[in-house]
Amino acid sequence: MSKVKRFFPDLKSLIVSTVVILILLIFAVVVTDHNNVRRLHRYLWEAEAAKEACYSLIEQRLGYAKALVRIIDNQVDTGRVEEVIGQWDGAASVDEASVLYKTLDDELALLQRKAVEHESYRAWSPYFDRMYLIEMELTKASAHYQERAEFFNAQKGGFPARLAARRLDLEDLLLFDFGSSLKGRP
Repeated sequence: MSKVKRFFPDLKSLIVSTVVILILLIFAVVVTDHNNVRRLHRYLWEAEAAKEACYSLIEQRLGYAKALVRIIDNQVDTGRVEEVIGQWDGAASVDEASVLYKTLDDELALLQRKAVEHESYRAWSPYFDRMYLIEMELTKASAHYQERAEFFNAQKGGFPARLAARRLDLEDLLLFDFGSSLKGRP
């Protein structure tokens, strides 16, 4: 009979080989986890930067709305627009910002309908035009944020990034819900 060759000639080589394999596995797990943490933070940063771009455009639009209200100077009722402008909080959540933006858009549309009939509308028209241009920029910026937030949420939900996300208490990013307000006006 032939003798079967053994993988490990003695117990010492078995222990050394097992320890080396365990160290390599631990190293692989640590490196993979570190890579997932870095990736998730980078994706989160990209989404947050896109959100800040949206907030900046919303604030610009609010600034033009404030200026318009000052210029109109009670020639047309602007009370509700002023209320909405006063509610803006730069630290608001995406949901709150979406609701406020939709409300502002509705009120500005009503104000524009009233203002069109006024003889001073030609002086106010550039403000409405500029708010429209900002709205078009916001359309692109919000689409970029939606893309980045959905990508982050998808990456966070995949294995093994899900483990790192749970450990870091990363939550899904909320999506803007003012798409119906982002419409072109003639």
